[in-house]
Amino acid sequence: MKLLPRLILSALLFTGCLSQEKRPLGSDLSIRWGVVDNFLERGFSTELVLFNRGAEALPASGWTLYFNFGRMPFPDSFPPELKLTHINGDFFKLEPTTAFAPLLPGDSLRIGFEAPNWAIKEGEAPAGFYIVFTDAEGLASAPEAVADVQVAPFVSPRQVNRSASDRWPVATPALRYHENRAISMQAEEQVGLVVPTPVGLMKGQGTLDLGQTLEIRHAGTLAGEAAYLADALAELLGARPAVVESTAGGPQAILLKIGPVRVGAEVRQSGAEAYRLTVAPEQGVEIVGTDAAGVFYGIQSLRALVPVAAYRETQERLTVPALVIEDAPRFGYRGMLLDVGRNFQTKRAVLKLLDVMAFYKLNKFHFHLTDDEGWRLAIAGLPELTEVGGRRGHTLDERDHLVPSYGSGPNPASPTGSGFYTRADFIEILQYARDRHIEVIPEIDVPGHARSAIKAMETRSERLAAQGGSEAVESYLLSEAADPSTYMSVQMWKDNVINVCQPSTYRFLQAVVDDLVAMYREAGAPFTTIHTGGDEVPGGVWEQSPACAALIAETPDLEGTADLPGYFLRRISDMLAEHGLVTAGWEEIALKEMLHGGDAAKEPSPDFVGRNFRPYVWNSVWGWGSEDLGYKLANAGYPVVLSYVANLYFDLAYEKDPAEPGYYWGGFVDTRKPYELVPLDLFKNAALDLMGNPLDEAAYADRTRLTAAGRRNVLGIQGQLWGENAKGQEMMEYLAFPKLLGLAERAWAQEPTWAMVENREARAAGLAMAWNGFANTLGRRDLPRLDYLFGGVRYRIPPPGAIIKDGMLLANIAFPGLTIRYTLDGTEPTTASPLYEGPVPVKGVVNVRAFDTLGRGGRSLTAGPLGQ
Repeated sequence: MKLLPRLILSALLFTGCLSQEKRPLGSDLSIRWGVVDNFLERGFSTELVLFNRGAEALPASGWTLYFNFGRMPFPDSFPPELKLTHINGDFFKLEPTTAFAPLLPGDSLRIGFEAPNWAIKEGEAPAGFYIVFTDAEGLASAPEAVADVQVAPFVSPRQVNRSASDRWPVATPALRYHENRAISMQAEEQVGLVVPTPVGLMKGQGTLDLGQTLEIRHAGTLAGEAAYLADALAELLGARPAVVESTAGGPQAILLKIGPVRVGAEVRQSGAEAYRLTVAPEQGVEIVGTDAAGVFYGIQSLRALVPVAAYRETQERLTVPALVIEDAPRFGYRGMLLDVGRNFQTKRAVLKLLDVMAFYKLNKFHFHLTDDEGWRLAIAGLPELTEVGGRRGHTLDERDHLVPSYGSGPNPASPTGSGFYTRADFIEILQYARDRHIEVIPEIDVPGHARSAIKAMETRSERLAAQGGSEAVESYLLSEAADPSTYMSVQMWKDNVINVCQPSTYRFLQAVVDDLVAMYREAGAPFTTIHTGGDEVPGGVWEQSPACAALIAETPDLEGTADLPGYFLRRISDMLAEHGLVTAGWEEIALKEMLHGGDAAKEPSPDFVGRNFRPYVWNSVWGWGSEDLGYKLANAGYPVVLSYVANLYFDLAYEKDPAEPGYYWGGFVDTRKPYELVPLDLFKNAALDLMGNPLDEAAYADRTRLTAAGRRNVLGIQGQLWGENAKGQEMMEYLAFPKLLGLAERAWAQEPTWAMVENREARAAGLAMAWNGFANTLGRRDLPRLDYLFGGVRYRIPPPGAIIKDGMLLANIAFPGLTIRYTLDGTEPTTASPLYEGPVPVKGVVNVRAFDTLGRGGRSLTAGPLGQ
């Protein structure tokens, strides 16, 4: 397609008005986006190319192109023919000016512009393009999606690097090959049997065959665990074992009971989640737990011992090795967050995630149910929360639904932009988690990240007013019409913070909390904590609010708007305390300066110590200066959950590759990152900063370390899967797995020997050896099992490493056990392509690709000469 400069194109066009009825369809338009240069002084330059592939001209006026983009473009960088408007959040519109000439069929228009920071990923492209036409009478057409959107290749250093100082290498086949050389295939007997690693595993003599005559016997209090095990074994044996209440064992019996368990030199008592699993050829299987949870985790270890082949097809008998496992978790809190506010996940996807969490002995599900872009839980008496706040699509007033975000497009029926859980759905999720010894911790994100609720309650107020008006019109309003305060959140929202000075805000929150309590009670599920968010409240909020001015004037303890977050937290924590609930939130809730971007040092606030507050500490970005914040808070008396971005944010990309989805603002997080975390001495993880520069351990010598009391205040760790890039269940699982297995290992297993080594080089060597063993376990047992477990998990298949040396193809993989196939004709490898089993002579274009046991392939890559 010839790209004509605008002056030449204008000269070729005929004069006169185009008929409003003759115009291209949205499907006639296509868009290509690409990064030009990341090394600009104020950010990066980029380019959109708009193609008209239809039979009619795109007119000079009367159209608006809408899209989402995660950067705030500089308006002055756009060509004069077009006007860019930031609507809100990541939502923009592009309109023609009087200088725009019609875009004729077959022609194209280059639109260059600049934006702050940089873009090095295909996933950072503008998304969700759609066009709306307006006729001479001002009537708008239905929105029409632009279906053909392409991303130009990232090839030059100025496209794939963030700046000239970016030292982080781009993941190439050659780089992966050299990194994978540290991984070697272990002997079968060396491959780990159970993830997470038990405290003690003593192998016995022989094996035990469990057949269809198997009985599951249990103490009376363990009927639920026995039924769970029977259902799990039924999928492997093709028949459900009998379940009997009994305390007698036997060679074809699995006995479940409660009792003390010796773990190492210590006898664990009730409530410790500890278990002892004994497999003996003559006596059968016995699982003793200090509590029902301990028995349940013993069941998971037994399931892990079953041959992987049994998960592919049913077996007449299951052969398990004779052994004794004595085990208990390192941390009582072993969590996983799923954000469904940004992009919705179905109930089915959530239930599967809970299943896998339980299999790997995670016990806290942090359910991020609300955010600016979506409210996902039905609340009694407030239907607008899901009718309006739970849907996204094209709108000019957001009275029926929210604007599109993250490329969700114009259709309110979008399966990722729209969706919510009914009361019945949520109760089912709670019960499902309860039966798997997982506590669901709901997050209702306030006072920031609350736009979905704010807009929903504005619609509610307008609907009530239209019905005649009453006191109910303002009873649940979260915004104040008379407040002209201006601010912008990190995600570029201009109206996403609730007004904490209005009585209606607290009536709303009380209604939400009361209904949550009712749903948990109906589900019979444990309810100890509500996560309130509390993060990223931007400066400038409430500064011109009449309600806040009045509250400050009449409240002696309030000196200004900077004191309002603390005021809000005291009120909401009092509300939760009435139900015996812990007030959880991100680290900001425990800091002296709670407003985002404040000048005050990030130091613990003494105000909420002892008030049943639980901060989740995320900020571990190397070089930002707050790497020791979690330890400061724990030492100050706060019980903390370590949720470190640099190791535990699963929405971050696995590697620096333009094709790899995910963010990278906090670094790159692959499967090894959660595995290598040293939770109680984070500085042993200091290796590279955000730009790939080596970190000197000595630079952190003066940072805060955990005291003995502080160590006791570390409740555990949690992985985070934020939802901006998790568009659908398959992408959610891709981002979460196999990272979740590294999280489980570090949350449950005892501190590894390598982590106790003080010398940096010796510690690195010990870690490399341990990681080699874990990689073998994943590739040869756990990933093949995940191909079938719970219907199959769509984990990320790592691209292989590959080089061509002396005319020979050399290839390897990060997880031994996955297969590699190759082609020599430029086509993408399939399961019918040659299997790579060792160095092979090659000529021409060589493509390589890794596959799982189902034949599902990862990304196909082209191998190059040594060093490329």
